Amino acid sequence: MLDNELLKTIRERKMVFKFKDEPVEEEKLNAVLQAGYWSESFGDCEPWQFVVVEDPELKRNLYELTKRVTIYTAGIKNAPVTVAIAITGCGTSHFIEEGAVAAHNMALAAHSLGLGAYWLDVYDLENKKDSVEAEAKKMLGLPDDVRLTYLLPLGHPDQEREETRAKFDDVVHYNKYGNE
Repeated sequence: MLDNELLKTIRERKMVFKFKDEPVEEEKLNAVLQAGYWSESFGDCEPWQFVVVEDPELKRNLYELTKRVTIYTAGIKNAPVTVAIAITGCGTSHFIEEGAVAAHNMALAAHSLGLGAYWLDVYDLENKKDSVEAEAKKMLGLPDDVRLTYLLPLGHPDQEREETRAKFDDVVHYNKYGNE
């Protein structure tokens, strides 16, 4: 198998839900944000806006709010930083994909820098006014025409996770489904 630093980072990155009580270095935070900034976008429209949340009360409020949509919220409360990934303008028709590409790039960059991260979705497909997305947008001061896709808790990992995967040959198929 071919190997390089990028493939190694992709293979080794795991979601991190527990973080040490230490700040993220500004240089590392900036590198993670740059990874989101340099993400590929549909039609090269570059629709991202990133809101860096460090305020403990705002993180606590986001934590309480996101409990409505997932059980994987603890990282928002205990990570020193949570990055909100919002999509504007030309990206709004592909807001889920645009946000996912940026979130994934940021999580990979975090791992490559010795940080941990995971991304959780907060978007509401129907864009309801009483959704978690709508309420989080208000908390973060985002305009109505911006879509809030993901939150990315970020920090120094305080856990090691083992992960099991299906066999590679069981998920790769050539020319048609099934390897018989």
